[in-house]
Amino acid sequence: MIKENLMKIMGDIKNCGRADVRLMAVSKTYPAEAVREAQEAGQILFGENRAIEARDKFQNELVTSLPFDLHIIGHLQRNKIKDAIKVASMIESIDKIETLQDLEKQCAKANKKIDYLIEINSSLEEQKSGVYPGAFEEFAEQILNADFPHCKLRGVMTVGPLTDDAEKIRSAFSGVRKMFESLRKKTCDIDILSMGMSSDYRIAIDEGSTQVRVGSAIFGRRNYN
Repeated sequence: MIKENLMKIMGDIKNCGRADVRLMAVSKTYPAEAVREAQEAGQILFGENRAIEARDKFQNELVTSLPFDLHIIGHLQRNKIKDAIKVASMIESIDKIETLQDLEKQCAKANKKIDYLIEINSSLEEQKSGVYPGAFEEFAEQILNADFPHCKLRGVMTVGPLTDDAEKIRSAFSGVRKMFESLRKKTCDIDILSMGMSSDYRIAIDEGSTQVRVGSAIFGRRNYN
């Protein structure tokens, strides 16, 4: 059903009237065989939460024999950076200057350039990673005033609130869009607003998202055992 699910979601995106929205297939916990099936259906952009799982899955010949572009979307532990950069083109979850500094060091050692996003904790939920909205401007200035020649800032990412209240979700996404627009005024190359998942990607697109991260609606229910 992966191909059918991808076609349905792409149809939803098209019906939103936006031509600038990319679909990411979030393949965390799913096997390489599922990734391969999505690739055969034309999907290229994938997201993984854990660096080791991503490294192992996206170095599997089932996957490497077809094109892919992988982003790390989960909290990145500093001791896992070396594994992450082996397979990823972007880190979407930068929320500490120390992590970015270590990312720069590892990329310099590997002679690799990588893109990254600032993760924003738009719902103010303690269990989530991300820069709090009130600290965003200061954090962004700190990054922009530093020198990271191997790491390129491309935009921002957020995970919506854990609620069924569409207005709360919309409000959070709207706030992140304003931060994205503020950042875009300060530096060039800012073009990715990554927000929206299986349950709320339509709201995210309405609020300006340029990249939605969809997992279970593509691959089916996850088994975390």
